[in-house]
Amino acid sequence: MLKSAENVRQYWIAALLLLATGLSLSLPARGENALGSVRIQSLLDFNAILITEVDVVFVYDEAVAAQLPTTKGEWYAQKYDLLKEGSRQVDVVTTPVPQGFDSDSLIMPENSRAAVRVFAVGYHEAQGTPVHDLTDFESALIEIDHFGIRVSSRN
Repeated sequence: MLKSAENVRQYWIAALLLLATGLSLSLPARGENALGSVRIQSLLDFNAILITEVDVVFVYDEAVAAQLPTTKGEWYAQKYDLLKEGSRQVDVVTTPVPQGFDSDSLIMPENSRAAVRVFAVGYHEAQGTPVHDLTDFESALIEIDHFGIRVSSRN
């Protein structure tokens, strides 16, 4: 029993040291979505627009998620008002995307795995284009060309 109690004591000391140094134990995180990474690529096309932007939106509250716009036009028309009202329930990562852009991986918010909904919107898409749902993806690839954006899973 003493050996077991000593092991428990050592475990807690190690855990406290890890926490004090900013490290954490390797325990699985429980999140609401599976998304671990997002990569953005833009094709080099001299006949297309020179630069655009992509918003990747992380929503942490079901009630807020239910009220969010469902198309590109609605998103950009309401974006700033929505961010003011639901600033704690929504994170937006806006990435400017010039032609030929190839991101390694988007830097996501610290609590991104807790989002109940994740979607992407491309600025140069048609107004009525639905937002792209990334919630069930483990790894998403967003490809941009002169037709719009294509989103695929890289699971």
